[in-house]
Amino acid sequence: MQERPPSAGTLRPVDTTTRAHTDRAVLLPLAAAVVVAAAIVGWLVLDSRGPAKPTNVAVGPVLVSAGQLTSASHSLGRPIYWAGPRDDSSYELTVTAGGRAYVRYLPRGAAAGDSRADFLTVGTYPGTHAFENLKKVSTGPAVHSNLLDDHGLLVAPKRLPKSVYVAYPNADYQVEVYDSMSGAARRLALNGLIVQIG
Repeated sequence: MQERPPSAGTLRPVDTTTRAHTDRAVLLPLAAAVVVAAAIVGWLVLDSRGPAKPTNVAVGPVLVSAGQLTSASHSLGRPIYWAGPRDDSSYELTVTAGGRAYVRYLPRGAAAGDSRADFLTVGTYPGTHAFENLKKVSTGPAVHSNLLDDHGLLVAPKRLPKSVYVAYPNADYQVEVYDSMSGAARRLALNGLIVQIG
């Protein structure tokens, strides 16, 4: 007996082999990307057996927990600054090949690497004589300058009202704080809210 094709409106079995193949084709590259990102973050965050002098490995942007930020700072062998924990934010970490570390505060649900530039960001930049270099540009009509606790120096260029720069004596790094609202970055730094992780 020959099988008739089903008439319109009748149920027929779904060809699951085609759908499974399509699902696999979409999910395999995504899974591979997740595995690679996890391996890089795991290596950066968890490896404590590195050489005596830290090496700079570019990482991110990746979403991390506060604990992972602390581990990353230890792995890099130098401080990473941030604006403290925030319940309404996810933390995105990026470390450049040059050793700059950026912590961005993304709204919950935003993906790592979000291209919008309207998020609080704290950058920690390695560099010898960072305090002396910042002190050289801390005077004059083009900047606002303030002394901070622990003898820190804050410089806020008037032409960049969304960013401030901070440095401390005998520390080989400079910190930049950016917030999309004019004056917000300066308030955070003046109120002592920009601190080392861990």
